Amino acid sequence: MRSFTWAIIAAAVLGVTQASADEGKLKVVTEGGFPPWNLTDPSGEVKGFEIDFMKAVCGELKVECSFESQSFDAMIPALNDGKYDLIVDALGMTAARREVIDFTVPYAGLCYTFATVNASVKQKLPYEDRIEVLDEQNLEKIMSTYRDAFTGATIGTLASGTSTRFVAKNLSMLSSKPYKSPAARDLDLKAGRVDIIFASKDSVLALKKNQNIDQLQLVGPCLRGNLLGSGGVGIGVKKGNAELKMRLDPVIKKLVENGTVRKLSEQHFGIDMSPVDLD
Repeated sequence: MRSFTWAIIAAAVLGVTQASADEGKLKVVTEGGFPPWNLTDPSGEVKGFEIDFMKAVCGELKVECSFESQSFDAMIPALNDGKYDLIVDALGMTAARREVIDFTVPYAGLCYTFATVNASVKQKLPYEDRIEVLDEQNLEKIMSTYRDAFTGATIGTLASGTSTRFVAKNLSMLSSKPYKSPAARDLDLKAGRVDIIFASKDSVLALKKNQNIDQLQLVGPCLRGNLLGSGGVGIGVKKGNAELKMRLDPVIKKLVENGTVRKLSEQHFGIDMSPVDLD
């Protein structure tokens, strides 16, 4: 049980909404449909890597966290309206998002890759096990390689995500199809209605493993920079809520440094998703 004194401290230090602070709780919003980051089980309970991670965070903070599902495109407005305290949804820390919300230090690493079931694309653009950081000097050269390899193919992206904006800006001459959910995109990929998808590397690896798409193969290097952001995934916090960010950052660093993030990510992804840079 928390004392009345703790409730007052929580309101001042955590900077959460009044209702949440008085109850010693943090309201966390996630999509509940982006496995293995987050998913909804048959009973309606949200689970996944991010849920387990946030339970560890809340344990360190000694507060109770509640989890709710929300469509991805409604999360940021709901956060800024005070409906939720935190967004935890594989949220890449892009420049555009930093204009409207704040982020904690990263709790996971991220890079984006194309993956295909199209044999001709695999031959034109073999997989490279490296990360390419896009900048003004190399962007056009790399994108021209993708344009040549993807000619005649259709690319599947997520309508409200970074992938759609990136493809629209840098590969606009190619055919693309945005989807409202990863499940719909992946179903069309498996059925051959799209030839290529553009997504975070971890989600592609999980798709290949969980959906048994043996012919699915990553192509080219994994990309960071440009519209894709720095490669870190952080917790979204309402703009200007410095108190909450200052409370969360040391806890996230601790969970990365003591191996908790590595252990949880290997459990859910099969790979270590720990961030490279904790700033």
